[in-house]
Amino acid sequence: MNKKITGKVFVIGDDVNTDEIIPARYCTTTDLNTLGPHALEDLHISKNPAKAPFKAGEYTILVAGENLGCGSSREVAPIAFMKAGIQVIVAKSYARIFYRNAINNGLPITRTTSIMSAAVKTGDTVTIDLGNEAFWKGMAPVHRTITEAGGLTAFNKAGAKFNQPNSKKRPMTLAEKILAKASGVAYVEPSMIVNADVDRVITHELTLPVAAEQMYASYGKNFKIRDKEKILFVADHTIQIPLIRDDWKSQEMVQKASVFVKEQELPHAFLPPMPFTSHGICHVLFPEKGLIRSDTLVVGTDSHTCTYGAWGCFAFGIGNTDLTEIMASGKLLVDVPETILVTLEGRMPKGVYAKDVILYILSKVTMNGFTNCVVEFTGSRIPHLTDDDRSTIANMTVEGGATCGIFPVGKLRSDVDAAYKAKMSFDISKLEPYVALPYKPDNGVPITEIKEDVALDVCWVGSCTGGKFEDVEAAAKIIKGHKVAKGTQFIVAPSTLKVMEDAGKKGYLRDFLDAGAQLANPSCGACIGMGPGTLKEGQIGIYSSNRNFKGRSGQGTLYLASPATVAASAIKGKIADPREFLD
Repeated sequence: MNKKITGKVFVIGDDVNTDEIIPARYCTTTDLNTLGPHALEDLHISKNPAKAPFKAGEYTILVAGENLGCGSSREVAPIAFMKAGIQVIVAKSYARIFYRNAINNGLPITRTTSIMSAAVKTGDTVTIDLGNEAFWKGMAPVHRTITEAGGLTAFNKAGAKFNQPNSKKRPMTLAEKILAKASGVAYVEPSMIVNADVDRVITHELTLPVAAEQMYASYGKNFKIRDKEKILFVADHTIQIPLIRDDWKSQEMVQKASVFVKEQELPHAFLPPMPFTSHGICHVLFPEKGLIRSDTLVVGTDSHTCTYGAWGCFAFGIGNTDLTEIMASGKLLVDVPETILVTLEGRMPKGVYAKDVILYILSKVTMNGFTNCVVEFTGSRIPHLTDDDRSTIANMTVEGGATCGIFPVGKLRSDVDAAYKAKMSFDISKLEPYVALPYKPDNGVPITEIKEDVALDVCWVGSCTGGKFEDVEAAAKIIKGHKVAKGTQFIVAPSTLKVMEDAGKKGYLRDFLDAGAQLANPSCGACIGMGPGTLKEGQIGIYSSNRNFKGRSGQGTLYLASPATVAASAIKGKIADPREFLD
């Protein structure tokens, strides 16, 4: 590794997310060399101090503020920077998944901002010395070794030894107990790194083909996955792209994944049952199929893998390289996180749903409030939350930077004297419907504070967050007997085929059709800008999904809300309070 790096600097601000780093529309490929020219293409102007476009090949050093790489788990984010010529990153702080993905690719990164002038600006030429121990300050020794080795696969192939640590006897949180069990040790504690046995690893066609190519390139074309039972695959992300634009190349990702599934004889793989249709979105489908086990370690190449915390799993997102190495060994290096205890008290008022609860919490803690921590939920409200409620809340803890949101629903429980980084309490008894304003999920406000009429082009109910059965049911109860406003498109995309089937049996799909809504088959779809409802430039939408980052769901402006609020807004053609339509 070159010890001294000299080059021009590009400066960006806080909370630059992975959708801004590399838009999803460019990610449907295994040719990673195509990513560089599109790096930071959708960077919001408020996060670009120089107000100058980033140009691939012009800059060598990236300087960022807090929480760099928040959002999606896409490993192509640091890869896009590398393909654009970035050789080193200096940031005040990083989102956990981006940090690990950068290390896994051998990209030198540091939190030591003092190694350069605080006045550095875009276009300045500076030198960074990787031989300076200050650069590596705060980085775990094994992460430094992986970086200097050229990445995780190179580290593993070199036969590097990892000595499994074991903490002294201590009270542990729920997540710590799960991780200790997965690591084969009696006790773990925050700041330790353990080599853990993964129970399940979730993946889909946007990521598996890249990991498959990496696996064959690194371990040979005849290599077989160590434990096929661990792998849960579904094609759910890209399959509806041809319905919104002339991009049939995206289907190659499904085809490549299909070939790999057959080569490896994966027993838990769900390929499209018909064109443009998924069996379901992974985070809803796999619990529905009974493939998720409480009190286990679950990881996935999707940042919303934290959803499985709703079933008492310690679950979090990883990148393609981690998937490759899990397929090779079944194990994963895991940083033991601290835990924040969040108490939920009170009964949700009429017209208020789990989505409103998590939008409210995020508005209080911000996108960086849970960073690198497990959020453990407790309180008198917990026994009254349904699986779908818990799933919605756990799913969006990552929007606050959390590693995982976890509920105590398995056999394990935190020790009564377990140590927490912080404790928070939220009384939801007086909560009202919440709406997250563009362009951040933590921009939530009570719906009564939105005074001006916001005319809507698209209202969309769907995604792993907002397309579950109870989500569809809530929207149907609002829309029944009403009509969609003229000039507004209302699309309902149930998250799995079973959700669609069950909603049909209840008459909900007929209610939607009678109201003038459109039905879309299961898929991640518009949430990730890859299906019907994706916003065009100048359009305004309100979705029941989890992110409203600039460019994520198309080129328009996006608000987030509960499925009930989305349905009420479809009736009015503007952001509307669902309580108006409840008996």
